[in-house]
Amino acid sequence: MRIPKQRLKQLIVEELTKAEVRNIFKDEFKKQLKRDLPDILEDELKKVLGKSAIKTDIGEIAKEVLKKLYKDLAYKHPYIIDRIKV
Repeated sequence: MRIPKQRLKQLIVEELTKAEVRNIFKDEFKKQLKRDLPDILEDELKKVLGKSAIKTDIGEIAKEVLKKLYKDLAYKHPYIIDRIKV
């Protein structure tokens, strides 16, 4: 199956055009995302973290992490606690 030269040229130009459009769109999308993402993210975090239930959940998680860390240090690495100067 042979493709005429004119049709082949047209296909090549068409593909180049598609790739160029894809690249332009990708670049513009990245610019827009870099510009808008911090504001959107900040607004959403303010909404979520503003709720008192979230604040208490974060506090409980932090307490559990500290408890586990303390237990791990006390049982598995007691020399670290001994090195603390009071």
